[in-house]
Amino acid sequence: MNNDFLYWFGFYVEYRLLCLARGLAAFTRWFARVLGALLTAVLRPVALGCIQLRQALRRPKAWLGLVVPVAGALAFAWLVRTWLGQPFALRVEVNGTVVGYVASEQDFDTARADVQARVNTARALLEAAGADVPNWDLDPAFTLAVSADTMTPSEVANAILQASGSEITAGTAVYVDGALRFVTTEGDHLRTLLAAVRRPYMDPADADSRVVFAHELTLADGIYLTGSVSPYTEVVSALQANDGELLRVQIRRRERYEQELAYDTQIMEDDTLDFGKSETVQTGVPGRETVTYEVVYENGAEVDSRVLDVARTAEPVPEVIRRGTRLQSGMIGKLGTGSFIWPVPAYRHISRWANFTPGINYHRAVDIAAPYGTEIYAADAGTVVECTRHWSWGNYVKIDHGNGYQTLYAHMSAQAVHVGDVVEQGQVIGYVGNTGNSFGNHCHFEMYYNERLFSARDVFPDMPEWNR
Repeated sequence: MNNDFLYWFGFYVEYRLLCLARGLAAFTRWFARVLGALLTAVLRPVALGCIQLRQALRRPKAWLGLVVPVAGALAFAWLVRTWLGQPFALRVEVNGTVVGYVASEQDFDTARADVQARVNTARALLEAAGADVPNWDLDPAFTLAVSADTMTPSEVANAILQASGSEITAGTAVYVDGALRFVTTEGDHLRTLLAAVRRPYMDPADADSRVVFAHELTLADGIYLTGSVSPYTEVVSALQANDGELLRVQIRRRERYEQELAYDTQIMEDDTLDFGKSETVQTGVPGRETVTYEVVYENGAEVDSRVLDVARTAEPVPEVIRRGTRLQSGMIGKLGTGSFIWPVPAYRHISRWANFTPGINYHRAVDIAAPYGTEIYAADAGTVVECTRHWSWGNYVKIDHGNGYQTLYAHMSAQAVHVGDVVEQGQVIGYVGNTGNSFGNHCHFEMYYNERLFSARDVFPDMPEWNR
């Protein structure tokens, strides 16, 4: 395996170096010829013109001596323009015989690969039949030339085989998935057979569908080595083998679907509107787009699909919401290093404050009455350290604000955050409810400093005492 790879690698490198050397040699010869012609055609008249100009300037009517230099300059410009406008091509030769011209080295490589594929196919068939394999020595080369009459790679491949002196014949090659597999002299019959296989799946009225073989089958007429030609019956049998795998038919249909495009929501903070309230300034409208797919079917079942095109038919219109940031008097409080906002800014109704006196009226928090589902906001920025359900608190959230302060919000109908979330001051963390040991919709709001409870009245002293 390693020896074969080294041999192949050495052969490839040697061949590419040989092609490069030949190309450079041809270019050098051509450039030398062109340069010599230019020097001869241009410099000689210029030199003579300079001599005559010098002589003419010493005589009357010296301006007549300028004719020769001007003519030389014009001749030089004409030659440059003429040479630059020449149609250059690559002259292809086989064993010293010119077989044609190609437009580029890529076309030459394609033709040479085509020839090699035809030779390999003939060699494989002869070896399988136990016949002698001729020594087909086909080594095409190219040189730079001037020609406007170029050929296609397939035409050059045919010409190379014709010039090789090998036994050749006109035939039709069968390429399967880009690889040459068979050569037959019954190309017309094979085309008729393939058309008959596809015909039952075709619908002339369906312009969006095309019927193809799952394995790409391409037929190419040309000149081929006689040893590569297979009997027509053998080609058909090979195509029909394995339950007709190579003749498996696909229907490829263009299908179009309309789909919505989500619109963006733009929030405009407004300090003239109460905190927690919002107004829709512009209603969002979804956009529309048409997506074109190529869907592949086999035996009526979809086996593949890919997007061919996406056409935007309507741009989405963003929804614009004006959100209030104005807090009512008494809803902003400071205590030590803490700065807090009232957790239910839309409501000031307090059913009771915290009371730490032992006895019947002991209460850990301020209860803020509000309708079911009212948004509850984080009193300050921090990290959610608890978010669960408790037999007494019901659904609750606890936030550590990182400066010794913590806050707890209980009896929620639902939480809007998770443990570990980092929240901003004023971010929605849940909704007012009546879960746990509760007797009406409200927000149970506890405040801590260094793990010790204190009353929210210390932070919000201007809030109402009782039911106002």
